[in-house]
Amino acid sequence: MTQDRKRPSNKNTADPASKQKSALTLAKRELQEALDRQAATNEILHIISSSPSDTQPVFEAIVRSGSKLFPGSAISVALPKGDRVDAVAVADEDPDRAEAWRRRFPFPLSRDYMHGVVILEGRELDIPDVAKAPNRDTTGAKNFLASGYRAVTLMPMLRDGKAIGVLGIVRLAPGPLSDAQLAVLRAFAAQAVIAIENTRLMNEFRQTNSVLENVSHQLAKYISPQLYQSILSGERDVTIESKRKKLTIFFSDIVSFTEITDQMESEELTALLNEYLTEMSHIAEEHGANFDKFIGDAIMCYFGDPESKGVKEDAEACVRMALAMQNRLRELQSGWRDRGVIDRPFEARMGINTGYCTVGNFGSLDRMDYTIIGHEVNLAARLESHADAGGILMAAETHSLVKDWLLAEEQDAIMMKGFSQPVRTYRVRGTHEELAKDENFFHHEDEGVVISIEGGRADRQKTKEALERALAQLNR
Repeated sequence: MTQDRKRPSNKNTADPASKQKSALTLAKRELQEALDRQAATNEILHIISSSPSDTQPVFEAIVRSGSKLFPGSAISVALPKGDRVDAVAVADEDPDRAEAWRRRFPFPLSRDYMHGVVILEGRELDIPDVAKAPNRDTTGAKNFLASGYRAVTLMPMLRDGKAIGVLGIVRLAPGPLSDAQLAVLRAFAAQAVIAIENTRLMNEFRQTNSVLENVSHQLAKYISPQLYQSILSGERDVTIESKRKKLTIFFSDIVSFTEITDQMESEELTALLNEYLTEMSHIAEEHGANFDKFIGDAIMCYFGDPESKGVKEDAEACVRMALAMQNRLRELQSGWRDRGVIDRPFEARMGINTGYCTVGNFGSLDRMDYTIIGHEVNLAARLESHADAGGILMAAETHSLVKDWLLAEEQDAIMMKGFSQPVRTYRVRGTHEELAKDENFFHHEDEGVVISIEGGRADRQKTKEALERALAQLNR
């Protein structure tokens, strides 16, 4: 008799198609989770790059992304503030739960609280079930459980090994987080630190920049705008060096300033002198002068360096500046007299010369002055000392560059200290345009002919005879 054998049961052997389907479903879920984590990270990094001076948008993005990746959880960013810990951002899919968790803050920075442990010790804290934890009887644990949560994971936000904040996730259901989830929280914590560092560096940069701007603004008051800009732009090195250039040099000082000083109180004199020098400085800047220095009540500036519009143009700018200064000084003097500030003439002498000078940095490696030196500089200073009160005296080369639009009267040649030959000088009368407003003045200029007549000063008979001779010569 043959006995039938009972085949073994295959209840534990899954259908191959079902196994493949389950594996595919798991792979899809893991892929989607990975894509979600990547999207959240990219969003946070984008906000970090677009908000370098504000951490709050980054914190809000972190907790917002966390609430999507960890359903049923509240996620928060908390920072120590003195001896307290406060939440700067909280999110939960349930707004009421988020608000309830936010109200748990602030609390003392103490090891009695889980956040305090993380900040003070700089380590992660991952408790799958606070109700079963050894320290469940601490104040922080009791408060935590009273909120209805069971599990907590806290990630320190580390900078140079020290916790500067905490990224926390609290969960209603007990249970551990996966390695992938822990990695996401660590990445979020690192991104929060990046945002804080960016803000700190940006604030330091702004503070440093503000200090530099203030210092630069102050330094700009000690050197000319042109020199300041050339140094700031890197066009000019702060080294001891010099070069030769043709410049037009200007000097001025106040007539009888010592006597004025003796007749005024020092406070009144200081205010008056500062007002005068300020007004003159504005005019010098408007005309493009390189302001060299104040020498008491005297002013020294020049045209042609560091920028030049051409020798002729530089000379014209200098002379027009001098005329504007004299006009403005007359206005100031009138105002001072009306206010009773001064009861005597307050006039300036001005000298102008054009010629080659040595220009550059002079001094030591530690302290230097950008200025001009040379024979032509000394001549400009000598011309100023020989000018009339309220007048402008020019050297011959300057006159040759501006005579087509300016009337100047040649003076007797002057023997000056330091010069072996008499110096030809010209006293400025005014521009042809301005003088033409005077009915007694006539000026005509064309190619090969210049006629200027000051009716109030000219000898009428001699002038007529000269014109008749000129007419007869033209008729030949």
